[in-house]
Amino acid sequence: MTAQPHIFKRLVLRLEPSSPDRIIQLAVELAKLLHLELLGLFLEDPSLRHLAAIPFVRELRPLEGGWHAIDLDQLNHDFGVALRNAERLFGEAAKDLTTRHQFEVIRQAAAQAIASISRSGDIVMITQPSTPAGRAIEQFSWPLDAAFQSAAAVMVVPARIARLAGAVVAVAVAPDDPSIRAAADIAIAAGEDLVIVHAHEENGDDTGTRKLAADTGLTIKQVFTGKASRSDSAACVEAFRHVEERLVVMTRGIFAPELALSIASSRRVPVLLTASSVDAPRSQ
Repeated sequence: MTAQPHIFKRLVLRLEPSSPDRIIQLAVELAKLLHLELLGLFLEDPSLRHLAAIPFVRELRPLEGGWHAIDLDQLNHDFGVALRNAERLFGEAAKDLTTRHQFEVIRQAAAQAIASISRSGDIVMITQPSTPAGRAIEQFSWPLDAAFQSAAAVMVVPARIARLAGAVVAVAVAPDDPSIRAAADIAIAAGEDLVIVHAHEENGDDTGTRKLAADTGLTIKQVFTGKASRSDSAACVEAFRHVEERLVVMTRGIFAPELALSIASSRRVPVLLTASSVDAPRSQ
């Protein structure tokens, strides 16, 4: 199988003080697989320092007996430790990458940083918090919204990943859905099978699929679910519940972000939402 040029050029990983090693390793493996540049983005939100400078602001420390003033010196120290740890982990994980990789500190709110950094050809990787409460708070929802409003593709990564090998699934709303080509490129690079979940009514002509299989040598399985699965995550997931997939690819702008989040949580695999334009230029 021969990998085709694809639209992706750079992977942007949002790093946090609590970013698990396995998430950083996943980003490195994906960058290696698709020959992407890798940007590790450590976000230091200045609003917390501004908040700490307000005299009457307090933080709750249950182990220390209640509410206390925010210690700005301790806050600065904690930021420094977290930054150095993140840079060390990123550097160790990315040291063998043959593509360009960079660790960068951005002193902006997460949503602003993602909006200013991301561009067409990027994949912005955002990790879901491990709890429903964590997924509801602004520290997760604002960066996610900014990523979806940018020109970049967005990869939602669950806090716990079920597997690192397996088929690549494309959820398509038309026979020529861009997600199919994107998923095929990734499946070729990974040496995996391709599963196409057709979330539309057109199921009579599979000429395009046969041609794709002939051109690439991919083993392709097709599942037809109808239009209902476009908005129903349970119906969508049911279509490939017997598949041991490593990644789900969908077209951004057609599926609601909530559907991608639900699939990532229930299947415990990354979900990549690609650009919707079939005319997106391919990198050379």
